[in-house]
Amino acid sequence: MVRHERLGVVRWEIPGGHVEPGESAAEAAMRETVEETGVLVTPGRIVADCVHRWRGRGVGIVYFEAVPQPSAELRTTDSRIKEVAWIDPADLVPEDTSALGWPVIQHVAAGNRSVLHLSASHHRTAAGWEPLILSSRLCAE
Repeated sequence: MVRHERLGVVRWEIPGGHVEPGESAAEAAMRETVEETGVLVTPGRIVADCVHRWRGRGVGIVYFEAVPQPSAELRTTDSRIKEVAWIDPADLVPEDTSALGWPVIQHVAAGNRSVLHLSASHHRTAAGWEPLILSSRLCAE
C-alpha cells in the first residue's frame, strides 16, 4: 500500500497510475507499482474495475491480483507518496483508506473470485475532495 497525498487528502491507496501510450493496463500496473513501491509484480486476473467520472471526464480503472517478486526493498520516488508499507487488510480502516480502494481490498480479502464493478465520482468532505463510490455490482468470474 502507498500512503498518498491527492487533492490535499492523505489516504492509504493501492499502487497504480495511468497507462502510457503503447502500454497495456497490465504493463502499466507493473510499471506504476515499481515506481510507487520499488516492488516488481506480475499481474494476474482482474479483480475489479471502476468507471470514475469527475469534472467532465471519465477514467477507467482496472485492479489486478498481483504476485510480488521476492526480496524487493520498499521505496518510492514519488514526492506525493508519504509512506510505502505491506499492510494486512484487517489493519485498514475506511477513514484512512481511499474510497476507491476500500471496496476492492475488502472484496479480495473476503476471498471473492467474482469481478467487482464500481462506478465513482468525487465529493467534498471535511478533509477535502475525495472519491465517492456511486454503485457496485458483482459479475461471475
